Amino acid sequence: MPTISHDSLREYGAAIFAAAGFPADQGQDVTDHLVDSNLVGHDSHGVIRLPGYITAVREGTMKPVGTLKIVRESPASVVIDAQRMQGIVLAKKAMEMAVERAKAHTFGAVAVHRSTHIGRLGAFPPIAAEQDCIGLLLLNGGGPFTAPFGGTGRRLPPNPLAFSAPRAGGSPLMLDMTTSMVAGGKVDVQRARGLPVPDDWLIDAEGNAVLDPNAFMGGNAAMLPVGGSVGHKGYGLGMMVDAIAGGLSWAGCSADPPTRGASGWLALAIKIESFIDPDEYKQEVQKLVEWVWSSPKLPGVKRIYYPGEIEEEKRQLRLEHGIPIEESTWTRIVESGDAVGVSAPTGLQ
Repeated sequence: MPTISHDSLREYGAAIFAAAGFPADQGQDVTDHLVDSNLVGHDSHGVIRLPGYITAVREGTMKPVGTLKIVRESPASVVIDAQRMQGIVLAKKAMEMAVERAKAHTFGAVAVHRSTHIGRLGAFPPIAAEQDCIGLLLLNGGGPFTAPFGGTGRRLPPNPLAFSAPRAGGSPLMLDMTTSMVAGGKVDVQRARGLPVPDDWLIDAEGNAVLDPNAFMGGNAAMLPVGGSVGHKGYGLGMMVDAIAGGLSWAGCSADPPTRGASGWLALAIKIESFIDPDEYKQEVQKLVEWVWSSPKLPGVKRIYYPGEIEEEKRQLRLEHGIPIEESTWTRIVESGDAVGVSAPTGLQ
């Protein structure tokens, strides 16, 4: 398995986007997002996605972010028809727009439908946290592959959500989770590595555990909601994300067929200063972190992490030692580069 520096991946990926005809600045933003996802350990949302994105760019199904089509607007909110614009670039812009409205009106919300894949949700709420706001992002998307609690049919997407809150003296708290057992991309990673999936991820039509990732990719297995066989809470959370993100974004809630293709999302920012002095709030969050850190530990547990801390630890490790890439993933990336005339950096193949 190749181990590649983040700098080389950023340069190589951005060059592929540019050669494929995508605006250079937006291609760099997308590449940085993918590489940063690898850095924090979310390989399912990292450069494994680059070949599919490049194919979409070349086929015209992923468009650069340009003039936004606003379909409804209020002082605190806006609904956007993305018209297949690039989701990662647009999600960053949407969170910035939500923050701008929150600073003026306490709450700011941007709802979007018909964008392309928005990548790792956890990258966006910290944009709000860095500007003394609470950041939230909800998505009813990722493909309808999750079974409802008590069912075996593929009815719901993974319906992820991400939250971020600033704290004193360090990186913000950040929770990024699916309401299914894992994101579909985690199954992609297992398949790329030639590994089975754990026995509590997937079930067949009779409710039996499925270990073969190819069965999932072929539509012959459904994923359990978070919590697995006792996943009623994960299922309920997924339903609520679907109702809020799907309904408010105009995408439509999950159905067959969904109203406007589903895969809608909502970026929300809340101005902390409307409730409490931001510095005092950050101190309170830090007290919370320290209180949780102080808990006695289970045998074998070296430390307790706050949400987002493991990602930061992984980032530092991979910045120093490089990012491991599956052979099959690297081959597909090189093929994407070759298709647009961009050779892999010397010594990396």
